[in-house]
Amino acid sequence: MEISGYRIEKTIGEGGMATAYLAVQESLGRLAVLKVLNTNTTDTKEHIERFLNEARIIASLNHPNIITIYDIGIAEDFMFISMEYVEGGDLRSRIRQHPLSPKEALDLLKKICSGLDAAHKKGIVHRDVKPANILFRKGGEPLLTDFGIAKQLTMDQDLTSTGVFLGSPNYMAPEQAEDGPIDGRADIYALGVIFYEMLTGQKPYQADSVIEVIVQHKQAPVPMLPKEYQLYQPLLNLMMAKNRKNRFRDASSVLHYIHHLEQLEASKASSTERAAADPALMPADKVLTSHTIPGRKSGRWQTRILLALLVLSATGFVVVSYMNAKLNEELSALNTVQAETANLDEKIVLAPVPAPGSKPILVKNPNEVAEVTKALGWLARKSLEEYRLTAPPKDNAYYYYVRMLEINPNDQSARQGLRNIAEKFAFLAEKELARKNYEKALGYINLGLEINPDNKNLQELKRLTTTSQESLFDSLKKMFRSS
Repeated sequence: MEISGYRIEKTIGEGGMATAYLAVQESLGRLAVLKVLNTNTTDTKEHIERFLNEARIIASLNHPNIITIYDIGIAEDFMFISMEYVEGGDLRSRIRQHPLSPKEALDLLKKICSGLDAAHKKGIVHRDVKPANILFRKGGEPLLTDFGIAKQLTMDQDLTSTGVFLGSPNYMAPEQAEDGPIDGRADIYALGVIFYEMLTGQKPYQADSVIEVIVQHKQAPVPMLPKEYQLYQPLLNLMMAKNRKNRFRDASSVLHYIHHLEQLEASKASSTERAAADPALMPADKVLTSHTIPGRKSGRWQTRILLALLVLSATGFVVVSYMNAKLNEELSALNTVQAETANLDEKIVLAPVPAPGSKPILVKNPNEVAEVTKALGWLARKSLEEYRLTAPPKDNAYYYYVRMLEINPNDQSARQGLRNIAEKFAFLAEKELARKNYEKALGYINLGLEINPDNKNLQELKRLTTTSQESLFDSLKKMFRSS
């Protein structure tokens, strides 16, 4: 592939929607990342809109802590975005090496929060703020990247196929697992999770299954920082409040609060001054949450009631634990974004799909069914988006949709999800066929047809793949036989 003005050096990443290349922009002699859209897919229009939307979003955000976009263009049959190449690694790698000091964590928090503030003021919610999406320039300046699932609040409709269920479970705000609009407070929640992780080196909620992690984000109390970091607990409480109305109302308010903390630290605050950091004692114009009423002070009793409610809500965690045991399934932790990784050399045995009208798994409490079905649906859509179609085991789209159908065999969203998996396999097969990897293409086709034998695209691809595999001699023999 050639793109005028760029010399492609190597492939640095490949996903279901786009491929990223390291390239040299020849006119300026600088390195750039080319994100090239894969257009040979059945839902090209949707992918093109999403791809262009990402480019427009990043291009509209001129901020020192948001990655810079250089160019948007079309070359041959490809659409591409040219953006800044960042070589300083990501925050995830830094946290894995060691926790950050409070000073480092607050400084990074301020800069990323400033970038989010600029995005939110333009009506843009990132919705996938996580350490892997915070990169560093060579000099150490942090950058927010990957606006691929960002949503402009002013748009009439969401361009993504997975609706509101977007983001990463470990950093997902409680409202992202519910129906309804998402605003900038979801990004503030995710940033609060990152703040906790920066200080402690660990994620606040950990469990053996992804469903349990999602439910903990919805119901478990805000995590407590170690004793030596208690000065920052009120900040964390306001960022990670389960009800978004009790969070900071915007990123500017977070920056204001951090400035207040830094003043306390700079003056080596006395115990009286430290008490001022308690949101229950700060003036209403300093802690700006959605429940703040100008001119009225928040009482200490309000904070205590909120904490009590959070503790009581943790009991809901037992409900999903019970359902997990009832389903007798253990869901593995969600992996990073990757294409389908099934080993096509081995026969993949797919679990049978419950027939419509068959007997569902018996569950005593209907509310438990709704909670687990919702979590399974989120995981299924997320897996589909990341092309984990039938692998890895117990953490793929097929697995989650079948679990949904075991609970409710008449669940039409799950059956549509299975059809969508077949379409994804058709896309993967098209890519391999274009590369003349006929055996791999046929492997994807056969898997897709096993899931949906009626898929017309897969049927046609199988015919094309089989024909392409024939030798010239065999083709000539067929021609003579038919004459």
